[in-house]
Amino acid sequence: MVHLGNYVNRVEGEYDYRGRRELQQELANSISAAWNWLKVNGLLCSDTGANPAFDRVTKLGRQVADANGVRAMLSEELLPSAFLHPTLLRDARPLFMQGRFDTAVFEAFKALEVTTRAAGNYGADRIGVPLMSAAFHPDEGPLTDRTLERGERVALMSLMTGAIGSYKNPASHRKVEIQRDEAREMLILASHLLKIIDARLAAIQ
Repeated sequence: MVHLGNYVNRVEGEYDYRGRRELQQELANSISAAWNWLKVNGLLCSDTGANPAFDRVTKLGRQVADANGVRAMLSEELLPSAFLHPTLLRDARPLFMQGRFDTAVFEAFKALEVTTRAAGNYGADRIGVPLMSAAFHPDEGPLTDRTLERGERVALMSLMTGAIGSYKNPASHRKVEIQRDEAREMLILASHLLKIIDARLAAIQ
């Protein structure tokens, strides 16, 4: 069990703040804020036994007891694994966590292109927007969903071609600067589109 007040007193003892009340208060406030962060994020919880003023380290807290564990937890908050298609977990997420956002996005949409080519049984010469247009053509595309109204089939084709044209093709030809939040949204979009292809394959087979 751990106690916020005891911890503050112990840390304050490491600093010579005698007669400097403002610094003492600033230190105590910083520790308290960090302590509350631990509780809000489930690393600490209130003791429900005979010592309600104490807190206990949770199972999650024990799992992130070192710097590597904390980094892993924070990375999961930045881009939760549950949001991503398995292919992107393997090929794109590690690049994202390294801060290589443009490369992560390129790999994600390359995976979309490769998956579409394989799903539609196309040769290596079919790439980019023409590939997506053919695969999801509303009347002839092998991956189109003919149970939908034609307008919806056209919309899905437009979504697929637009995604490849907007997010993969530019990175194929030049250096593209992408910020972290933008990259996260793009990876989630690529994941959603990959899952659509998975669903179409499952329906066809």
